[in-house]
Amino acid sequence: MFVGPKPFREVNPMKTLDRRDFLRASAGLAALAALPRAARAQEAYAGFNMGLQTYSLRAFDLDQTLGHLKAFGLKFGQFYSKHLQITDDKAKIDGWKEKLKAADVKILSWGVQGFTKNVDATKKAFEFAKAMGFPVYSANPSPDSFESLAGLTKEYGVKIAIHNHGPDDKVYGRLEQVQKAVEKWPVEIGACVDTGHVLRSGEDPVKWIKALGPRVHDVHIKDFSDEKTEHVLGKGKLDILGVLKALKEVKFQGILALEYEKNEKDPIADIQACLAAVREAAKKV
Repeated sequence: MFVGPKPFREVNPMKTLDRRDFLRASAGLAALAALPRAARAQEAYAGFNMGLQTYSLRAFDLDQTLGHLKAFGLKFGQFYSKHLQITDDKAKIDGWKEKLKAADVKILSWGVQGFTKNVDATKKAFEFAKAMGFPVYSANPSPDSFESLAGLTKEYGVKIAIHNHGPDDKVYGRLEQVQKAVEKWPVEIGACVDTGHVLRSGEDPVKWIKALGPRVHDVHIKDFSDEKTEHVLGKGKLDILGVLKALKEVKFQGILALEYEKNEKDPIADIQACLAAVREAAKKV
């Protein structure tokens, strides 16, 4: 019996390509899954230490706050006084550190902390930072505190990040005021750029970040459309992508802390939406 050639079987090059793409994507996902959770969290946010200023969860206690951070997939926090109080009580400090470890959350900064020329009080705050293991204070220092702060930043390895508070802040509300305040001091004395308050002052957060460069030690990312109206990130005037690109440009290594002050009693859904907006922008960095 005559057996003719086998029927021609058309190969769809797109199917082959799709399979290769699928295999590459699968390998990438497997590699990502193999990374520690901290690295996976950073990967979703363009390599930044994305975290939360826990004032956003001021209606919750420390245990609840740590639970929410874990649910948000965040590894980093900037804590404030309700959740962690400055103290020299070793038992309290050890207890808090155990809770942070159990929640797999790392404290990268604390604030906002006021500093004066009272060296003893300032030194107590630095001792607390050393005991808790965080490297930055978001701060509101009085002008007569800088000399002692300059020495203590060197001694303890803890940076000072001056926090701007918008148009009502007559000391640090504008970029030129922050620049003037820090220019004669070591680079360890720098800024916590609060993007929301920058917008409230009618200035540009991207310009702040680029101008302050290596002195940007901390960032509060939030969004306003005018002096009084806060929004979920991306719904106001904030150029999220521009901020992320500027932070990359200045090689920012601190915490990128979401601070959301609306809906105090039930901010969870809004915080999730803010984080989603950062992740979406991070894809384009």
